[in-house]
Formats: sequence, C-alpha cells, structure tokens
Amino acid sequence: MRILLFCLAVLFGTHIHAQSPSPWTEADAARYARERTDSTLWDMPRLAEDLSFSFDSLEVVPPLVNLASPVPEYDWGYVSSRLTSLDLAGRRINGVTYAYAYDEYRPAPTDDSLAYYYTYFTIYVLSDSVHLDQRMSSVISRNYPHYLAAGKQVTEIGDVSYVQLSLAAGANLALVARQYFDLHQGRTILVAPLRDGSLRFLQLMASPEWLRSGQAGDAYNAGMIEDFERTLEADPQVIDFFTQPGSL
Repeated sequence: MRILLFCLAVLFGTHIHAQSPSPWTEADAARYARERTDSTLWDMPRLAEDLSFSFDSLEVVPPLVNLASPVPEYDWGYVSSRLTSLDLAGRRINGVTYAYAYDEYRPAPTDDSLAYYYTYFTIYVLSDSVHLDQRMSSVISRNYPHYLAAGKQVTEIGDVSYVQLSLAAGANLALVARQYFDLHQGRTILVAPLRDGSLRFLQLMASPEWLRSGQAGDAYNAGMIEDFERTLEADPQVIDFFTQPGSL
C-alpha cells in the first residue's frame, strides 16, 4: 500500500483553556513578514531536522512541500490529519481530513470542554482500482499561525493535487487541481474524475467538526469520523455524484 501521511507539526498537546479569538491585524501581518526575513530569528535546528527528510524516494511526491526553508522559532502548531474512506457501490473512495487545534486566533467551542481540534478541510477523491492506494498527504505548521495542507491522489486520467490554507485572519480556502474553493461555503470537497479527462466537484457543508487530543480521545475521534463516513455513504447526492455517468 503506497500511502504517505506526513506532518511537519506537533501532533499532540496538553490541555489548553478556552479563550476568545484574537483578531489578526495588519500589524500582525507586517510583523509576520519581517520575522520571516530576519535571519537572527530563524530556528536552525528545526531547519536541519526538515532537511534530513528526503522526498526523493517517494513514489508519490508532494505537490508543494518537498523543499525546506528556515522559519522563526515557534511553540505551537498542533494538527490532526486522518485518513478516511467511503464505501459506495462496491468501491472504496479515499479521503483525508485535516483539523487544527484551537488557539488565540481559532475559537474554541463552548459546549465541549474536551474539544481540541477543529476540522477545516476534508477531501475525497474517486480513483480507479489500479491507482487507489497511490496517494500522499502532508500538513505543515511551519507558517504558524497559518496552516498549509497538501496532498495528491493518482488516478487513471492524471494526478489530483490539492492545497488548503487556514489563515489566522479567518480565511479557509483550498485549490483542488485548478479550482478554487472558499471552505466557509462547505469544508468537505468531493472530486470525481471523468473518463473524458475532466473533473467534477461537489462541496458539502457536512464535516466531522470537533475532535479531541491524546489517547483518551481516540475512541471519540474514531466514532466521529465513522459517523461522518456513514452519513455521506447514505446521502443520495453523494451516491449520485460518485456514480455519475462517465466517472472512473
């Protein structure tokens, strides 16, 4: 099975307290830009760690994140990236869901004190049986307080690559192939390659929502993702989308 799930981020954290989100200001943006070019602030041990990882031997290379660059030291950047799949009409459809920890720029829920991660992007890509397991996924916290996720699914008609950005100012967007999505209009994207060489998309408001951290949250998170999968598998528009005429 040729799958890579790669994270340049801190995957687990300790308990954090709910707080109101802080606004990302123009002054914050200016400071962020200055710090990225100030070599006295660069975290060189972290750069050395990034450079020690090579993507050259991977069968499925990432669309963006294979070259490292120095960034200032930071002590946050908690992410949760999970593989998921749908079983529809006797076929498996692979997906990935990306969630980021709440922080001073990302509001915490008021109804779940154990919530830690919020799902910002989920994508499912239909592929043929030959290329089904040829995929990769990465999520990067090196731009914190912004996050970057990227991935690729190989298909019979070509690679379906995507990039997702969650910005501290609140923007949540994705590029899938060359199609732009405002994820505030739906954080789940379905992709169906057609045999004529084109792609079809379906954007859904449904999402796995909040997840929890650590081993204590594993069962809860697994149940949340499974419930989400079953919901999509029973949705007539999802079934029609992935079984539309001309699809792989």
